[in-house]
Formats: sequence, C-alpha cells, structure tokens
Amino acid sequence: MARTLIGLVGAVTLTLSFGIGQAGTLPNDAVEKASFIVKHFPSASGTDHPPSPIGGGTVSLIGDPDSKTFGVSFNGPLTSSASLTGKEKLVVSLYINCDGTHPGNRVTVGTVDLGRLKAAQPAPTVFALGDASAFVPLASVTCVSLAIRTDEPDKTPYVVKAFANNGIEVAQDVKVLNSTVNLIGEPDSKSFGVSYRGTLESAIELSGEEKLVAHLYMTCDNNPPNQTSAINVGTAKISEAPKGRGSWLQIVTADVTAFVPLREVECVKLGLQ
Repeated sequence: MARTLIGLVGAVTLTLSFGIGQAGTLPNDAVEKASFIVKHFPSASGTDHPPSPIGGGTVSLIGDPDSKTFGVSFNGPLTSSASLTGKEKLVVSLYINCDGTHPGNRVTVGTVDLGRLKAAQPAPTVFALGDASAFVPLASVTCVSLAIRTDEPDKTPYVVKAFANNGIEVAQDVKVLNSTVNLIGEPDSKSFGVSYRGTLESAIELSGEEKLVAHLYMTCDNNPPNQTSAINVGTAKISEAPKGRGSWLQIVTADVTAFVPLREVECVKLGLQ
C-alpha cells in the first residue's frame, strides 16, 4: 500500500513538473500589455466648488498613455435646480498639475468640447463623449475641471449706428437738412444696411443724374468728402437727386460693403456725385 501511494505521488510530481515546464516555454509576446489606460477625475478636481449647475460626476480620459490624442467622457448629474436653455455646452479643461487653488492658476494643456446640452428642467444626469488633442501625452494629465459655457449669449446680434447732420452742404448751392444716416447690421460684418432720412434742398437746377451718397470713415473731421484727409472705407449710394430745383424729403434704404467691419465705422459724410 505504501509503495502504491509513493508511486501516485511520484506520478503527480512528474505531471506537475511537466506542466510547469510547458508554461515556461511560452513565447515572450504571448502575453501583451494593454495599449491604453483609463484615468478618472472628479468633475471639479482641484477646485473648491464645482461650476454651477454641475452637481458632480466623473471625467474619464481613455487612450494610449503616450498619445496626445485620446477620448474623454463625462458621466454625472447636474443640480436639480438648473434650467438648461439648449445653448449651453460642457467643456473639459486638462492640466498637468493641480497645485493652484483655481483652474485659472494652472497651465491648460487641452480643452475638450463635449457638446451641447439639451434644454431641460430640471437638468438631468448627463453622459457625454468627446475627443481631446492636448499639448502633452495622456499620461501627463493629472488634473481636469469641467465647466458649462454658453455659445450664444443673449444679446442683440446686430447694432445700429446713427449719424445726424443738419444744414450740411453736399455741393455748391445744394444742402441736406435734418438728415439721419443709420448703419444697421452685425458688428463684425463688412456688409450691412444703410437707412437714410433727410431733406435735399437745391438752389440750382439739378439734371436728375446726380446721386446722393454716404461716405464711410473710421475717423472723423469737419471737412467735406472732397477735402477730408480721413480714409474712405466704403461708399453707399443713397438715392437719385430729383431734377430741377426745390426741396425734397427722402426716406430710403440701401446696402453697403465696406473695407472694415461695421463696428469700425465711426463717421459718415454725405456728398453729391
């Protein structure tokens, strides 16, 4: 009986030795290292208070640790009192350290737009995905912060610039009385509208081929268009001058394209051509 047990133990020993030997001969590339990592951060990492209306959640960075391009995700709730208008979007800022008390004290190495939030009341739990292109590899990012920003602020998308004149001479013996020129359009656009109201008064016979025009400038002086040293950045045809002599009230609109955006126009001079 003892010999039988010894024999069995020997058989088991040989079997185990054989198995271990087989495992030791596996190729080195049989076990591959994962080519990506996942880093998790609280949505307000490194800040005293999360930017309202963010109520918490987690920002995750996923990708190759040595790559400057990787994925970003957020999963978390917004505060129950928050009301979303549909104009807000989630933005993640990436940092290489968290030493500063506030995000503004740190060096930003990447910013990720996670997309626009749907209008909702109360604000829901949000899951969002985005792509990051940072100045440093994923492995070097040690801190993030999450904020809600508004793409479309509630402001008028156009401006009105008004220029009033009274009793100006646009040609010899031809005056414009009580005139107002309004420039209307987007402040950063070089194409905009012109609205004119004024009385053209002529003491001489007009041929009917003359045109009342508005010259646009970035700077102003008191000289007429043919004497000013200011640079003309645009000219708008207002109207045809009536034939004959007399006084005529004119209310007209026109379009103009200038060399500079509307916000740069600071002066309008009327003239007769």
